[in-house]
Amino acid sequence: MFRGRAPLLGLLLVLVGLASAVPQSAKAYDIDTPDIVTQNPTFGIGGLYVIQPGDNMWDLCTVFFHNPYKWPTMWSWNPQVTNPHWIYPGDVLRMRPPVQRGADRTVVWSESRYSDRKVFMEILSRYVGYLPDRKFKHSGKIIHARESHDTLAEYDEIYLAFKKDMVVRRGEKFTIYRNLGPVVHPTTEKIVGHKVKHLGIAKVLDAKNDYVKALILKSYEEIYRGDWITSIFPHSFDVSPVLNEVDLLATLVDYYQPTRFAGQLHYVYIDKGRLDGLKRGNRFIIQRRGDGLWFDDPPEDAALEKFPWERMGEVMVVEVFEENSLAVVTQSIKELVRGDRLMMKKGY
Repeated sequence: MFRGRAPLLGLLLVLVGLASAVPQSAKAYDIDTPDIVTQNPTFGIGGLYVIQPGDNMWDLCTVFFHNPYKWPTMWSWNPQVTNPHWIYPGDVLRMRPPVQRGADRTVVWSESRYSDRKVFMEILSRYVGYLPDRKFKHSGKIIHARESHDTLAEYDEIYLAFKKDMVVRRGEKFTIYRNLGPVVHPTTEKIVGHKVKHLGIAKVLDAKNDYVKALILKSYEEIYRGDWITSIFPHSFDVSPVLNEVDLLATLVDYYQPTRFAGQLHYVYIDKGRLDGLKRGNRFIIQRRGDGLWFDDPPEDAALEKFPWERMGEVMVVEVFEENSLAVVTQSIKELVRGDRLMMKKGY
């Protein structure tokens, strides 16, 4: 169990509506809410908490729920937190499950535990990072710094280098990121893009010299010489389901987390994008067929075509590129693997 304190490396910009001040007393919250969601859950407005210096999920659960072991439940309510060990002052946590206030809270039984019910989940998504291969080749880079230490953070001054054909202006802002490796399609084995980790925001101070001088305005974790630069964009945003306008088959190409399998609330990459008619908020059904023991390695004589496609869960698209997309797994009843089939139904 983690007990580390949250680092003071900066504030992640969270695009979520808040009152001008959020009370921090546990008595100010209606925390007597069960962990069971409603049959038709939607998000309420309340139950938000602004992280303070020194906070961590273990201590917050002790204060709000009188049970530190409730931290996985709190984490499940906050899919924008990609690592529960790292929460940052100024970020916002949902302190209650995403249910409508006053709704009847009941356990819903179905004829099969493999339910086909739609998943309605609004995601406060942190854009964890993907760059198409073409754009990745034209990024800038942190070459040097004025500071006399290896790790860089807020208010440190750095020197940037860009491609010669790029025009950079004083006051322009950039996202600082790190390359975590390529995204490889499991069927074609071609590199379709790159996983990236967003580290902070830099602002140009002087663009007259060979090296562009910039100031680190925000840092989410340690930054180093050699980290990359790209155009500024929002790092988090709310995403709600939208009606699918086309029928589409896609493949789960890879997942952001460095794990063998993917599961609920993991970020995954899909091999379809804007050119295929995808929009933010579209939902795909995860499908698999065959005997459950075969998993991702069926025998040669399995005759898979005789089996129906069965629902294994659902993913919702949170960011769309021309040929690829980033999605969040909103439901999964089994481990997901690279190459899993995704089906988007028109009108779903």
